[in-house]
Amino acid sequence: MNLKFLHIILTKYDYLKYNRLYKFIRTIIFPSFLKIISKLFKSDIDEKLIVMGAYGGVAYLDSTEYLFEFLNKNSDYKLVWIARSPEVLQTIRRKGYTAIYTYDLETIRILRRAKFIFITHGYVDILPIEFSSDTCIILTWHGTPIKIVNRDMEKSYIYSKWADIFHIKLKFNQYVDYILTPTREKREHKILSEAFKLSPKKVLALGYPKLDYLFDKDEDFKLNLKKSYHIPDGVDKIILYCPTYRENFTLNFPFNTEQLGKLNDLLEDINSIFLIKAHMFVKNINFKSYKNIKTVSKTAEIEELYLITDILITDYSSTMLDFSLLNKPILLYPYDHKEYLNEVGLCYKLEDIAPGPIFFNAEDVINGIKNIALIDKEFEEKRISIKHIFNKYIDGKSTQRLLNFFNINYY
Repeated sequence: MNLKFLHIILTKYDYLKYNRLYKFIRTIIFPSFLKIISKLFKSDIDEKLIVMGAYGGVAYLDSTEYLFEFLNKNSDYKLVWIARSPEVLQTIRRKGYTAIYTYDLETIRILRRAKFIFITHGYVDILPIEFSSDTCIILTWHGTPIKIVNRDMEKSYIYSKWADIFHIKLKFNQYVDYILTPTREKREHKILSEAFKLSPKKVLALGYPKLDYLFDKDEDFKLNLKKSYHIPDGVDKIILYCPTYRENFTLNFPFNTEQLGKLNDLLEDINSIFLIKAHMFVKNINFKSYKNIKTVSKTAEIEELYLITDILITDYSSTMLDFSLLNKPILLYPYDHKEYLNEVGLCYKLEDIAPGPIFFNAEDVINGIKNIALIDKEFEEKRISIKHIFNKYIDGKSTQRLLNFFNINYY
């Protein structure tokens, strides 16, 4: 039986998402309804059943994707991906894998019987049902927290009292058994533990499966990747601009028309391409009038882009920590630093963890690109230090470590 009508109702009136009544219905009434329905299904655990999802059901990305692919190719487990996007369902099914629609009674039945559930963002990746106590739920998360995560959490917990009345488990510590991190230091583990209100014992420093992709790729592989992203032959450098999520990003793009013109001229002079990868939840921007400035799809694999990138430009995004594994130059452009500190907040002083110079205006960024050889040499030692602080393992074997920890067999 299909529950698509629930999705249609919730998305049709999504423009009301800031309305308190709508929030209450989506946050309390909808999960309460699913909780009642889920109890109609037996919770007999299938030891061979593993369920995964990502990004609220609208993308096939991140560590869960890489884990899903690995197990489909190297194990005998029953693997199921849950998604509400028709495009994602088609993509996975074309590969010959099993994917089911989020709003379906079959999804509830499978979730009730799963031995393991791997998710990137929380129950939004699957469904907020009543999970079996014998199901192990692992939050792979999608990046080492640089911004203060728990401010976002507090918004989600605004209806905590109602959730308690209805016995709905909204908080991560109420349904997540473990969370992954690639970091080695206790400070980083404490940040995660406090943000998600999980015991430090539940923070597993095993690494992110998605970062395994960055290892053991030869030049032919990278050349084919460049072709898949339509990078012209003979380009000397690829520069990737990958900012973190902002609600107003499309309204306040940090390069004006004149600066974009200067940037494009520089790129032509140095035979380089500037790729813009907006956050998964940000609308694409049109740069068609600039020959050497291109956008890539929001759903493009960031790990693929890392491999073909020569210079990364970011701000507060954990991409700087992932990209440090490749020991390539990184520029930071936190153009709204004061506002971001006040509205979101950071877990660190940015200068303490910056693997490259920090620029606060577009002109300095352009000059930074001009002088990248000097910057690369100047910051190499710090870049290596940051890499080792935020990556306990640098071996491309995070997937195996994770599976070994949970005694999930593979070949």
